[in-house]
Parts: sequence; C-alpha cells; structure tokens
Amino acid sequence: MSKINYKPLPEKTADAISDMIYRNNYRVGAKLPNEIDLAGEFEVSRNTVREAIRILVSRNVLEVKRGSGTFVSSRLGLTEDPLGLSLICDKKKLVKDLIQIRLMIEPKMASMAAEYANADEIKALEENCRKAEAAFNSGERYYELDMEFHTLIAGCSRNLVVHNLLPSIHQTILLQENMTMNRLGEKTLEGHRRIFEAIARHRCNDAYDAMLAHLVLNQDRISRLDEG
Repeated sequence: MSKINYKPLPEKTADAISDMIYRNNYRVGAKLPNEIDLAGEFEVSRNTVREAIRILVSRNVLEVKRGSGTFVSSRLGLTEDPLGLSLICDKKKLVKDLIQIRLMIEPKMASMAAEYANADEIKALEENCRKAEAAFNSGERYYELDMEFHTLIAGCSRNLVVHNLLPSIHQTILLQENMTMNRLGEKTLEGHRRIFEAIARHRCNDAYDAMLAHLVLNQDRISRLDEG
C-alpha cells in the first residue's frame, strides 16, 4: 500500500462508523452501539474505537454524553461558519441576501418534508410549535426553537445536502432576531403553525406556499427597517 493511500486504523474506523450512520439512517440524537459492540463489528480494539469516536467528535459527527453514551451530533458534520459569513461586515445586506437564498430553497424543502415526514417527525414539529408559542406568550426569546423548527424540516425533506445549508439558515434567524428585536414574533409563530399543519397533512403545495409566505413576511420586515 502506498503512503498516499495509507490511512491509520482509527481514521479507517471513523470512516466505517460514518458509513454505518448514513447506511442505517441514524437520525440526529440517535445512540450508537457501545464500544464493545463497535469493536466487534469492525474487528478492531476498543482503543481504536475510542480514537475513531474522538475523530468524529472533532468533526461534529458524534457527541459523547458522560454516563449516557455516544450519539449522533445535532450539528452533524457542520462547522460553525462554512461560508465565512462572519467576515461580512454589512449585516443588513447579509440577512437580505440570505433570505433570498432561503426563498430559493426552503419552500421546496417544506414541500419535500410534507411528502416524506413520518409520524415521529410530525410529532416533533408539533412539539416545537407548542414550546415556541409558550415561550412567546411568557415573554421569552425563542430563537433557538425557531432554528430547531427549520432544522426539523430539513431532516424531514430526506435531502442530505440541505443539512449543510443549516448554518446559513440559522445565521439569518440570529441576525434577524437581533435586528427586529423579536417584533415579528406572533406572525412568525403563525407562519410556523401553518407550515406544520401542511406538513402534518402531507399537503406538499400548501407546505410550499406556507414556507414561501413565511419567508416573504420576514423579507418585507427587514426591508422596512431601511424606511424606519
């Protein structure tokens, strides 16, 4: 074997674990088999498995919870800023441009979610809406639940690539939350509820339209900031 093609055993094992995650459609938060089982499956030592897990933790593929085990990371393979958006100084222009990109992608993503979402995913979306509405009614900020809502829809779409766009979607939500001081709260939640209901009923066109209307509302609100 040439040195160019050589990979240390922990790296090979990390690749094998990643393949297992995708092959078996492990979802975010899914628990992996324990070290002994993984070592047996891949015919390596437990030390090698530990090294492989450390590699995957560093890549945001896995997360280790002490006393509980190893789980698929909620940030599955994502870096904090894959597009270098933090280097752009004009944040108002950035959020406008990000919403334009989202208008190109997220309505179709919602439509696909309506086609593919299963009962557990629909339940998770409903619970997210309930928690966000409760937070809003209590006067609490709920931007993390807002980000989770769009993350859940991305997962429902069954598209592997769209997951890598989530940091950009989250960046828009954070920037917009800071700019509007949550003044879109009630309308945002109404939009989420309409999107959820369309997905729950597996109405693809309605989900597309609801997501489009939701994003256009946000786009209009950001545009009006210039006028104010």
